[in-house]
Amino acid sequence: MIDLDAIEVPLICPNCEFYNPVTIKQARLGDVLICRGCKANLQCVDALGQLANARSAIQKRFAELAELFHKPIRLTLKL
Repeated sequence: MIDLDAIEVPLICPNCEFYNPVTIKQARLGDVLICRGCKANLQCVDALGQLANARSAIQKRFAELAELFHKPIRLTLKL
């Protein structure tokens, strides 16, 4: 299974507009990051729970896909 929490996305500092990498897990859990540009504290807030909902939906689809690969495939061979 793919670890979606380890994927990094850019977070733009509202003060200095510096790009800071943040993992989906950090954003989902509301971690506080320090901007690499201006050293301000940036708190990730997923107010609507969109990251958690998207993560659950993607994991569900991957589980369905994995289940499809476990089903036997019937092939007819013609010589």
